[in-house]
Amino acid sequence: MKLEPLLFLILAGLPMACHAGDDAASVQREAVTRFLEAETRSLEGRVTIEISEAGLPGERRPCAAPEAFLAAGRRAWGRITVGLRCRSPLWTLYIPARIRVESDYLSAARPLGAGATITEADIRIEHGDIAAQPQGTLTRREQAVGRALRIAVSGGIALRTDQLQPVYAIARGQKVRVLSRGSNFEVSNEGEALAAAVEGQTVQVRLTSGKVVQGIARAAGIVEIPR
Repeated sequence: MKLEPLLFLILAGLPMACHAGDDAASVQREAVTRFLEAETRSLEGRVTIEISEAGLPGERRPCAAPEAFLAAGRRAWGRITVGLRCRSPLWTLYIPARIRVESDYLSAARPLGAGATITEADIRIEHGDIAAQPQGTLTRREQAVGRALRIAVSGGIALRTDQLQPVYAIARGQKVRVLSRGSNFEVSNEGEALAAAVEGQTVQVRLTSGKVVQGIARAAGIVEIPR
């Protein structure tokens, strides 16, 4: 069951009597806070936003409506740097912040060997800041139980997706159906997959005619040719 996120805000060094709008730093702080609240709204667990007061220059950079942003490819997770830009006058600055997400995650209850299939007894539920854990840390039992390990795992460490063997939608040499769809048509061909692929991965297929095409692996032995 999905948990509604609980949001906490920490402002290091902020005087208790300070109110948003009192000075330029308050305006900047409010812009960063609103932005991070929106970015973390869909996260599960208790979310805490920490903004570094040292990164707020205050009256040295006045602006009526500063805009917060993250660099391309970054997300509001763990230790980050939030950009803040002003259109008039024109300036950009960068403010350190940290997003903590307290929630349950999975760890290995004991050392597990490469190739082992994970059972309920192999899993321990931990609680803590999953944003401080490695990327891909698993949070639900069904993500791990029944899956085989690609590498050996020491007891007590967080279980991650990259430790698990992939679940292939298509196996190498498998007979597949190749679909090419348009707005008013669908063409189907038979072929043989030239490599294994997980769902959503690109795979090459040799058609019965001998022609090699490339498409996207889907469930039930289907390879979809993009339009």
